[in-house]
Amino acid sequence: MDLNNYSTFRVAASDLNGQMRGKVVPSSYATKLSSGAVRLPLSALNVDLWGFDIEDSPLVFETGDADGMLFPTDRAAMPTPWLAKPSAIVPMVMSNEDGTPFAGDPRHALMRVLAQYEAKGWQVVAATEMEFTLVDDSGDTPTAPKDPRNGLPLDGPEVLSVSQMDAFAPFFDDLYDGAEAMGIPAETSTSEAGVGQFEVTMRHGNALEAADNAWLFKTLVRGL
Repeated sequence: MDLNNYSTFRVAASDLNGQMRGKVVPSSYATKLSSGAVRLPLSALNVDLWGFDIEDSPLVFETGDADGMLFPTDRAAMPTPWLAKPSAIVPMVMSNEDGTPFAGDPRHALMRVLAQYEAKGWQVVAATEMEFTLVDDSGDTPTAPKDPRNGLPLDGPEVLSVSQMDAFAPFFDDLYDGAEAMGIPAETSTSEAGVGQFEVTMRHGNALEAADNAWLFKTLVRGL
């Protein structure tokens, strides 16, 4: 993907909660990514579930909220199907000022664990089942989603219901199209036990790639 085709694109790393933290940058940054030109506070990847600095974190006041450097992962730039204007996102990892991996980056943490398996001659294969709940957020308080067929709120679970999957077919069509565009190996999708709850399974593979896929898929679902 040629990042120069876009006026801007996104660079982002994963925080401890699997949220994307990063920046929107102009197309001129395409040639600078491998040099560490994109910087981000180290504390940005170590926030709590609500996005606030963790209380008494040594990464904030104690160190002057120092910056780290973002570098591209081995995952290529990919489109962002949830945005109205075509753009792209480049997955990144955080390094310290001296270029060493930042210990607070969860991707680096996983790589350290996997390296221990590799040292023993083992390969970790993993897959994920991604469950999510659709809600109707058109009012002041999110509620159960409305059945597109009749406009009524769903009033109960429909376990493994093909009919319910068909009702939400436009959403899942967009989801599969987006996953394919982003290189996410989404496989089967089903309705689950909760009201408005669904599940999509990922194809098994290299554990680091599986973690990347789960992170990107979450972003795709939220965006759509």
